[in-house]
Parts: sequence; structure tokens; C-alpha cells
Amino acid sequence: VTLTGARIKTMERASRLWCLALLAVLFTNNVLCASYKVHVSGSSEDERVAREHARREARQVTCDVVIAGGSTAALAAALTSASEGAHTCLIEPTNWPGGQLAAEGLPAPDFAFHTLKEGTFVLPVYEIDRNQSNITPNFYKILSYLKDPGQCWVSPHCFEIQDFLGQVNILINEVKDKLDIYYNTVVHLASMEPSISGSHKITSLWAIQRTVKSGVACDGYDVRASKDLPDWYSPTDSDRWAKQVLEFIAPVYVEATAWGEVLALTNATYLQGIDERFDGDVTGQGGSTQCGQAFTYNFAETYSKDPVKEPPNPTVPPHPEFYSFQDDTWQKIWTYRRIKSASNSLDAAAGDVTVQDWGGGNDYPYRYLFLNKSEAAKSVAEDQWQGGIDLLALDEAERHALGWHYFFKNHTFDSNHTSLYDHIVLNSTQMGTCHGLSKLPYIRDSRRSVGINDFVIKITDISGNATQMVGVPFSDRLAIGCYDDDIHKTLNCTYPTYIQHFEDYQILPYFLPFRAMTSKDVSNLVVAGLSMAQSFLTNAATRLHPVEWSGGSGAGVAASYMSLNKLASTTDALAVIQKIQARAVLYTPIDWSIWDKVYPPQA
Repeated sequence: VTLTGARIKTMERASRLWCLALLAVLFTNNVLCASYKVHVSGSSEDERVAREHARREARQVTCDVVIAGGSTAALAAALTSASEGAHTCLIEPTNWPGGQLAAEGLPAPDFAFHTLKEGTFVLPVYEIDRNQSNITPNFYKILSYLKDPGQCWVSPHCFEIQDFLGQVNILINEVKDKLDIYYNTVVHLASMEPSISGSHKITSLWAIQRTVKSGVACDGYDVRASKDLPDWYSPTDSDRWAKQVLEFIAPVYVEATAWGEVLALTNATYLQGIDERFDGDVTGQGGSTQCGQAFTYNFAETYSKDPVKEPPNPTVPPHPEFYSFQDDTWQKIWTYRRIKSASNSLDAAAGDVTVQDWGGGNDYPYRYLFLNKSEAAKSVAEDQWQGGIDLLALDEAERHALGWHYFFKNHTFDSNHTSLYDHIVLNSTQMGTCHGLSKLPYIRDSRRSVGINDFVIKITDISGNATQMVGVPFSDRLAIGCYDDDIHKTLNCTYPTYIQHFEDYQILPYFLPFRAMTSKDVSNLVVAGLSMAQSFLTNAATRLHPVEWSGGSGAGVAASYMSLNKLASTTDALAVIQKIQARAVLYTPIDWSIWDKVYPPQA
């Protein structure tokens, strides 16, 4: 038995547990986060013994497909995999599945909004992207039911999260015999062994499920995530959560976490931030792993008819100088992602509810969310995995978001120039938390896989002249997507020239190939969502809700097909991609419908 970082190579369960016991020795019971300290009760020796005991007492869960979730893509993959008949287990970090649309607090799907021109030829990409034929059917079904009660201007659909979850539950119930969802569960360890192909395969994923204890408010979301995450990833009970260690065993796994956790836990090759010398560089030796996209803590506000005295800001915002309306009015910002319009009009009105996700407001560009690669690898090796994120960045972003709420309400006035400070109120109910912020941050980039044969989707694969109509029509395509390149840069970073001019790329309706849903190092891992094999620039155009839903659906079909047909690796799946595509088209378009024609043209 050998132990190398996250890779536990084992042939017997007893040997695996022996390795885990050794690994547990490395755990320390205190997690420091800048100026505050999150304490896990007991001494380091107590914690080591507790971890060893928890893993020995772990409950085994056997599935056909295991999806490490937390993203919009994860939910789509789970629904599709189960619909295909595979016993699917979805590991969901919170109690709200759906990623961006739910726990990340952004129930306003971003469809393409741009138009491309070449000479006199005009390609209305925004119309093409919103065509029913080009939207994943079950996603379209949800959107058609929810409509646009917010009358927002950023999306054709802005709605309340609880209404979205109600529609999701209907879809879940349709496949309840094949889909098991493990809520409030995080992955924290991977067991590995060599595969025939020379890479490695996952033999099990270890996870920690938490159950909120009696008396804890808001179903356990009474504490900001920056304070609570260390508790999520500890297998020992706390004063707020009871814990159960689960060992998920399946022939196929799906990486669909929001933070690319399985990539790090399996020691797979991955890209992060702008560590590329050029677009498509897979060496990871180029730029910085600490510069990428800014992230955001979203929250909801109510425009109250009657004044409400809120307590003062309980935190200190780290960068109040950042806040700006950016030459827009408060009403324009209010209706940007409004999810409930009391007047059913484009104007702000008492009774409205909006979600704040403003580039000059609660965007947090001062610190990158993810640990650098060496720090992440160290936390895996030392059995201290906590998502591989920077807790200080998380804390600062939370305080930054709350500061934006107080700044915004302090700069709102009615038509008589009377302050509306006491009428703009934090709406914690919408986010399902006591503190009012979303359960987890809305993120725009993550750890990104490198696919088989070093494949990544490059920016040139999804862009070009308008007359090309579509991007590169990969022969192994399993999904489609479209959105303009959209980068929210982190500050104090130097971006290479090819990224600085990202707005020059003309993004076409594009295709997501199966190779982007693979890992060169882990043979039985399918990858979905932000962690697909793609360049930083490409991710800036694929990171949106509809794209994640389509890509997740394609990944779910691939994973279920591999499992049900006993394919040992994604390389084997690629060899029969046409059979997988024949199943994928039942759940998501893999070709574009443009002006009553199909692209690419059918043979």
C-alpha cells in the first residue's frame, strides 16, 4: 500500500482504512483565518482519533454514478444520469441544489446578449441563444413556468429561488427511484488505484454529511460560510452539526463541484486562474494562479412600503472605496436583477425584491478565492481539505457585500429626493440564511481540468467571423452554449496581452465536446461545469447558467452510459461517442438551430 498526496492506492478496504488512519495523524484541530480563529473542539490527538474512528465507522454508499456537486451543471447531470436509468448519487454541499441559481444566489439566468456583424451580414446571437430549440428541454420547462416575475433587464427570466427550487423538486421526483441526493455533504478525500490505461481511477470518494442540531437557526445557515466551512469539512460533531462520514463507491464519478475539488483531491492536472502563457497552454507554468475572475456574495433586498429600522452593519467592509453606481441610477441597479416586481413594470416600486450582483458593488476583486496549487496540495496531503479556498478572501467578500447593502440604501431617494434608507431592507428569507448573504459565493472561474491528450477548448474554438455562424463543430460534441467573453478582473494583477483584449473576440454559438469533460489523469472521471477542460478565456464565455445546464446534461449522459455499459475509461467512451450522442440529444441540443437550419449541416 502506498500513500502519495491525495492518491491512496489500495486493493482492500482494510488497507485503505490503515492508510487513512496514518493520514489522520496529520490533522490539526485549529484552523486560522487571518484575524479570527475557527475552533474545532478537542486536542489535535483527540481530533486524530475522532477522524480515524469516523472513517472506520463510515457508511458505504454504492451507486452507478457519483456526482460531486454544488454547481448548476451538477444538478443537470444528476437529473439526466438518473433519467437514463443509472442509480445516481448527488453529493450536494448545501440544502439547495442548483449552484448559481440557488445556493450562490443568482436566480437570473444569463443568456447571450450580443450581435455579430460582418459587412452587411448580421448574426443576432442573442435571439439564437434564446430560441427554444437551442435550450435544454427540462431547463426550458422550468423557465417557461417561472417566466419573469422580476421584470429585470439583465435576463428574460428573473425569479425567486424558492420558486425555482419548487420546479426542481418536481424534476427530482420524476426520477426519485434512481436519484439519491445527499444534502449538506462535502467531499474531502479520494481513494485511487492505477488503471489499465496508465492513468489512475477513483475507487471511492469520501464525504462528510452534516445534520443540523435542534435549536440551530436557519437550518444551520445562521453563520457566514467563512466561519462555518472548517466545521463542514470536519468529521467530528460540533455544537451545531452532527456528522456522518460516507464512502461513495461507483464505477464512474463526475466532477461538478463549484470549486473543482475532485481535481485537487485526486491530484489530477488542472489549470487555475491565468496560469497560461498563451490561450490553450496546458503546462500550468505561465502566469499566476492567484489572478483570475472576481467573485461575488449575492444578497436580496426588499423595497418596503413602511420604514424598517435595520441594525447597523455588524461588520467592517474592507474596501468601501470600491463602491460605485458606475454612472447608473439606483433604480437601474435595482431593476438589474430584480426577482419580484410589485408593480409589474420596469420602475422600482414598494414591494419589489431584488438580488444585488453589481460589478461596482458586491463584486470582490481584491483577493482571489482559491488557494495556490501548492497550498491546495498541502491541505490534501495533510488531511486538512476545506474546499481549497482562501477563507480570508471569503470573509472579506462577505463583509464587502454587507457593506454594499448599507452603501446602496444610503444612496437611494424617491422622486421628492427623500431618503429611502429605512425602506431598502436586507431580505434574508430569499437566501435561506440568517445573515442575508447567499449560502455560498457566486464564482466565475474555478480549477479547470486538462482533458485526455492534453485537450482544452481554446478561444479560437468558440469565436470567429459572423458568417461562420458557429464555432468549431467538434465531432464529439455533447452540448452547446453561447455567451460573450465576460471577465471581472481581480485587482493588482497583470493580465497578458491576449487576455487584456478579451473583448475583441467575437463569440459564436459554440459546442462543448466530450473531450472537455475528461481528465488526462483520472480515467473514470467525467468533468462538468466550470471545471471543464478549457482555457481561461473560454471559461469566460462558458460559465453561465444555460451553458452549465446543457453541459451538465451531456456529462450526465456520458457518465451513465459509461457505467451502464461497463466502459472502464473516458477513452473507451470517446471510441463510442456516436452512441453517447444518440442518447444526449434526448436531453440537450448538441447542434444549433439557426433560421430553420441546423448547424453544423447534417451529412
